[in-house]
Amino acid sequence: MSRLKHPMLLGAQLSEMAARDRSSTVVGIPAVLTVVWMHWGHISNAIVLAWTSFMLTIMGIRLLLGARWVAAEKNPAQWHQLLYWRILISAIYGIGWGGSMIVLNTSSLDVLTAFKVGTLTAALGVMLNSMSVVFVVYLAFLIPCWILLMVYIFFLSGFLSTQDAIICGVAITIFGVVLIGASFSIARLTRMFFLRKFELDEALIQTRASHQREMKMSEKLAEQARRDALTGAYNRRHLTEQLDYQINLYLRTQQPFSVISIDIDHFKLINDQHGHDVGDVVLKDTSNVMSLTLRDIDIFGRWGGEEFLCILPNTEIEDAKICAERLRTSLKTAKFDGNPEHLKVTASFGVTSVQNGDSVKNMIKRADLALYQAKANGRDQVCNFGTIPLELTEYGEKFDEK
Repeated sequence: MSRLKHPMLLGAQLSEMAARDRSSTVVGIPAVLTVVWMHWGHISNAIVLAWTSFMLTIMGIRLLLGARWVAAEKNPAQWHQLLYWRILISAIYGIGWGGSMIVLNTSSLDVLTAFKVGTLTAALGVMLNSMSVVFVVYLAFLIPCWILLMVYIFFLSGFLSTQDAIICGVAITIFGVVLIGASFSIARLTRMFFLRKFELDEALIQTRASHQREMKMSEKLAEQARRDALTGAYNRRHLTEQLDYQINLYLRTQQPFSVISIDIDHFKLINDQHGHDVGDVVLKDTSNVMSLTLRDIDIFGRWGGEEFLCILPNTEIEDAKICAERLRTSLKTAKFDGNPEHLKVTASFGVTSVQNGDSVKNMIKRADLALYQAKANGRDQVCNFGTIPLELTEYGEKFDEK
């Protein structure tokens, strides 16, 4: 795309012009009424009223175009049509101001003539600011105004000699050229301002999009860092962080929580008899069964090997035991896709709840002791060690055969 072109440039120019038209019209109405007041009774009142009606009508149309822009701003297909209308109305407006010298002509060099010249000069300056947002719009206003002034000076003034008319015509032409140069400069600066703004807006959009992509990638990587690669469940690191958070929350609010340690029964035998591929399927399907059985607020993950851990926020020990039993039943009755039909998967469950002065290490110890007791009692069951001494440092006898 050319640096001097942009699909939104015309829209920005028309929007700016509509805003400036309101102020220029507010200034123009008192100017027209003052001209009427000055000429009332000095020339035909009907002519004065006709010129006044013409000018106020054009001003009203300019305001309507501004209001029309509000509705068309979101529709680029209408922008060029509105631009053509502005060019046409500007030309008619220029005829009105330039024609005031002819229509309201007193045929003498008097105060009224001097006042009209001053008013016309002011109008040219005011419109320079309003219309020069688009150069061709101001040009459409200025050219008919200049032509009618030339007609007035050379043919209709009634008091200028040929020499004086030539001098006035040259002076007005020079003034017109100056106005054209100023209008072109204003239009160019305005256009460059909008193009620069578009560049900055697009750069900001790109920066935000890049930032959002980076944030999504960062979130994705952070989520992957919290997940176990095989099962997709949370990993040991994340579980440890969540345990620490729940303990600190308990210390501040006394909101209880419980932990369930889960270990698949005879998992080593499953690997030996059916292969590690089947073992991997057992781990993944076990994780899925547990996740589907738990609440949304519960935190489930793989602690290591065939051992899983579940954190139950806002849960007392009795409710945790009920939850563990539900998990045990769901796993025992589940049918795993791709597993041998005769393969039945069970697990042992150790349950504990938070205590005053607790730590992550102590909670894991108690949950493991409960788990070992469940295995010692015959596996495929839930065991609870709700309260044990905090100074316990030995895990107890471990069972090598899982």
